[in-house]
Amino acid sequence: MSDKDVVTESTSEREIPPGAIVVGIDGSDRDKTCITYAAGAAARSGHPLHLLHAQDIAVELAAANPIAARGLAFVPDLILDTTILSDALEWARKEWPDLQITGSEPWMHPEEALIDASEDAHLIVVGSSRISGLERILLGRSALAVSLHSRCPVVIMPEGGRTDIDGPVVLGFDGSDGSRMAAERAFWMADLRGASIRTVTSWYAEVVDGQVVTTPGTPAWEQVESGYRRMVEEGIKDLRERYPHIDVDIRIVRGPAAEVLVRESEDASMLVIGSRGRGGFRGMLLGSVSHKVIETAKSPVMVIRGKKK
Repeated sequence: MSDKDVVTESTSEREIPPGAIVVGIDGSDRDKTCITYAAGAAARSGHPLHLLHAQDIAVELAAANPIAARGLAFVPDLILDTTILSDALEWARKEWPDLQITGSEPWMHPEEALIDASEDAHLIVVGSSRISGLERILLGRSALAVSLHSRCPVVIMPEGGRTDIDGPVVLGFDGSDGSRMAAERAFWMADLRGASIRTVTSWYAEVVDGQVVTTPGTPAWEQVESGYRRMVEEGIKDLRERYPHIDVDIRIVRGPAAEVLVRESEDASMLVIGSRGRGGFRGMLLGSVSHKVIETAKSPVMVIRGKKK
């Protein structure tokens, strides 16, 4: 079997080349957007590309026989519908003939398959849908679960999201371990793309000399902003020394964290945020601020949870 053959028999992550950029596909219109982004990242970084179309046995059976599906324990000799994967592979290989592109189609919950794949993957790319008539996206079960549990960075591509690389890499930074890990990836990505970095740190309710700071330009306001700026400068000092050619714009902005990040994402090629169990960026954790950012950001969003670069 060549390295470009479709693999469908097993659910093991061994099917996926180590260090691959893995794209979760489901046959929807957003598949090409996700594949296009992932292929560009693979071409720039030298990593292989892997398309993963997981099929949920219970869902497949429920469509034909809901009663049987409820009692599902094991169903032998199921025939995989490989049309979605084979069509996607054929299209991707024509578009990027120089890339190593493989695929797999396990019988698993999609989120389970992608989380398993993240153990050895360089990056996971998944899509979400815009809610009709609204700016928010529907963060599907797979996208949410993978963002919460992936062992490598995850990129969430909103429906209709951009796949070009114009614009700065925007980094949400609060000095936490999660945001420092996000900074490592953001600088690495900016170097690869020849892009600039924009760090964004929000603050909202600060007290100086017993008074809540609300008036721009006052000594108290300047004191608060200077303190946050020093925190950012110290936090990214090593990265600036490692990547001296990257332009860095440090922005300290008063306002709710999610609103600030979403606004700053409007001209970004990517918004990079760290996620951890609690705290961080005035509550930057998936399920609160990060969840809202993913739902409303104008650019693709990268969530950093694992320890891999």
